[in-house]
Formats: sequence, structure tokens, C-alpha cells
Amino acid sequence: MVSIRTSNNHVMLVWAREEVGYSIEQAAEAIGLSVETLEAAESGDKQLTLNQLRTAAEKYGFPFGYFYLTKPPHGKSFKPVPDYRIEPGIVGVDHYRLNLEIKKARDRRLMFLELAGSLDIPSKTFHLLSETNIKTAGKIIRERLNINDIEISSLKFDQTYFYWKSKIEEDGVLVYESQYLPEQSGVIGAAIYYQKCPIILIKRGTNYNPRKLFTLLHEYAHLLKGKSAINDASSQTTDLKNSKIANLEVECNSLATEILIPSEKVKLSDYVNLNLTNKMEYLANTFKVTYSTAAVCLKRLNFIDQSELTHLLALRRKANESKQKKKRKDVKIPRENLMRLDLGSPMFNLVLEAYSSGALDVFDASKILNLRVNKIDKLISDMP
Repeated sequence: MVSIRTSNNHVMLVWAREEVGYSIEQAAEAIGLSVETLEAAESGDKQLTLNQLRTAAEKYGFPFGYFYLTKPPHGKSFKPVPDYRIEPGIVGVDHYRLNLEIKKARDRRLMFLELAGSLDIPSKTFHLLSETNIKTAGKIIRERLNINDIEISSLKFDQTYFYWKSKIEEDGVLVYESQYLPEQSGVIGAAIYYQKCPIILIKRGTNYNPRKLFTLLHEYAHLLKGKSAINDASSQTTDLKNSKIANLEVECNSLATEILIPSEKVKLSDYVNLNLTNKMEYLANTFKVTYSTAAVCLKRLNFIDQSELTHLLALRRKANESKQKKKRKDVKIPRENLMRLDLGSPMFNLVLEAYSSGALDVFDASKILNLRVNKIDKLISDMP
């Protein structure tokens, strides 16, 4: 088979790679080329084949036609997100897929702002938290989010995450989920601060779903402090040594715990005579959080020590793995529900509104939502 060489602008090839934040080595790995081949293409010494350029467009997350522009559509905007990972072996691991997921989240935010503007929907300004006392701050934020304890007590365990997520989205935050955050990176959550429509990115998957609630609140705490970050599981559960970074993580953990489970509503006397597992179950049942989240909160409330937390989390991992094995393999989540998780409810609903009003054509709506037109039409007909 003859390989068709392209006549793209090699300057755009460099721009696209740097815009997504890939090193030349990461880009070559993603596209499936040698570093030498990609360097030659970027210098203009040798053009990529049509298929290689299509792969580059896919891996960089840009339209294929961008590579034929005479100049970049805008200046370089890539900014790395501060790294707060502490797990040995993954600190600083800059996997190309991680950068791509962060880029996708940023692109979706820009699309959200553009669509909202076309419909004359104002974007809410996100206000930082100035209060430094954790207990007072937790109370302020619960009032800000309009958290209702009676509503929470009526929820089932699997509804609590969506309750808090909807409250945080109402506060002007765009919450995205991704199953593609790479395992090698160890990243389970990220916060990307903007004054309008800041972003929370959460890893979705069998081994991570039980921890999504605390991850959501931890990243929200980062936004309240105006601090972008990527985090691993250890940064949320491990006693950290004193440093500027460690202190911020401890503050975010404490604030997340206080917002979820106000210390004034927890009596130590209720837990003194309970064994380790019962403490976790009692707290989980009281505040309708997952067992894993309850275990982390028990540690932050100083009701258990670090070794006990590690033990409880190990028990939960084993229990979750056993639970997943028993689940029926033929049970599938409807695609529209998955896309609502990926895009977040504000973005998903805004696209439906834009399509319904004619501000977005059927092709673009279908492409953004990754749904068939008849499914989109049904979703709109079912809207209140």
C-alpha cells in the first residue's frame, strides 16, 4: 500500500504538540512514531503520511484541518497544573494521556462559555474562601451550597455523590469525569482554577468510584483557595511532612472533611465503644457517605490513627473488588448517562438548550454529546 505524504504546515505540528503539553518523546509515543521521524516532520524536513497526521490530530485533540493553517489560531496557552502527588514512583509522571484529559477539560470549559454567551446566559463568578478557621469555613460553605441535612438523611448511599456534585455545579464549577486518566499517573482528581467556571476533573472507574465523593470535595477545597492542583490518592490519606505543598493538602483534606461532616455534629462519645469497622459504618450511615469516605473523615477527625485508616481502606478495596466480580457483566450504563458524567450536567444541558433553540446545529450537537440525533431529540422532548 502506498503511503500518501501530506503538505501540512510543520509549524502547526509543533504548535499543536506544545499546546497540549506533550514533550517530543510523549508525542512520538502517542502517535506511534520514532522521535527522529517526528522531529523531522516538525522541522519540515519530511512530511508525515496522511494516516500519521490523522493520528496526530486525534492524540493532540485538534481538528485535522488545523495542521494546514498558515499560523496558529491563538498564542500558546498551555499551562501545567501544579503537581501535588506524593506516591513514590508517580510523582512528576507526565503521561501524555494525562495532559490530553486536562486539555479536553479546558476545551470543554471554553465551549461552555461560548455557548452560554450565545444564549445570553451569564457565567457565575466563583468566590474564594477568605475564612481560615476550618470549622467556621465549613459552616460558611455549607450555607453557601445550601446543604440540607434532612435531604441528605433521605438519600441512598449512591445518591450522595450526585447530591454534592449538583450543589457544587450550582456554585459555578464545571465537574468532569474521565475513565481515561492514566493509571501510570496515579491521578484521581484535579482542580483547575478560573474566576469564572473553574474545573474539577475526577477519575471514574471501578476502583475509584467509592472515593469520588471525597475527591470531589478535596478538589473543591483547592478551588476555594484559588489553587489549581493534580492529586493522587495518597495526598488525601497520608500524613504529610511539613512543607508548603503538604500544608496545603492537609488544609484541603481538613476543609473537605468539615464540609462533608461538620465536626460539631459528631460526638466522640458515640464512637468510643465501637470497634474500628463499626466506627466507619456508623459514620457512613449517619452522613450517607461511602465507607471509604467515612474512613478518611474518621482520620481527619482524629477518631482513628494512620495505621487504622490504612487498614480500613485496604478492607474496602478488597470488598469493592469482590463486589465488582459479582456484578452482572451485561449491565450497561446508557450512553447519555455516561456523556452527562463526562461533560457534566451544566454542559450537557446547555448543549441540549442550544440545539433546541437553534443556536447549535444538529451536527455539532451530535458531535459534542457523542449521541445519535434521535436520542438527542428524545432527551429534548423529555425535558420539563
